[in-house]
Amino acid sequence: MSRIGRSIARFANACVKLLPPATPAAANTPTRPERTREHAAISSPWRIYRIYARPGHLLLRDEHGRILDLGVMKGAEPNLTYRLFARGLQGRGFATRTLLLDDIAQRIESGEVGNDLLKLPLWAQPLGADLDRGTHTDVSMKLGR
Repeated sequence: MSRIGRSIARFANACVKLLPPATPAAANTPTRPERTREHAAISSPWRIYRIYARPGHLLLRDEHGRILDLGVMKGAEPNLTYRLFARGLQGRGFATRTLLLDDIAQRIESGEVGNDLLKLPLWAQPLGADLDRGTHTDVSMKLGR
């Protein structure tokens, strides 16, 4: 009988150890005031944007997912031109939309646009088909702190 009793005692002791303590240890420690932290992506100095080339328009998706009106695209392949609303930057003579978007991305990455991307108007028209299926490129920019 003593073997069975010891086995039951061990089992009960193991079960008791799994239970939470009657008085939480955390209640005895001084509490720190909670800080509201910004989301890590927002507190980062890097911003990732996606630029879309739609017929007649250039759109930009910012880090919050908002679609902004970046500029105007005119012409037809192989002679495309664009004008950005940010600082009035222009480009001419692009053979494809991809080359046009690469030029815009390079200008954003080099800092020609500056913080004017933060002041672009929202795109108010319906987007239609999924934007990501069309011509687009991603660009990253480090904001000055």
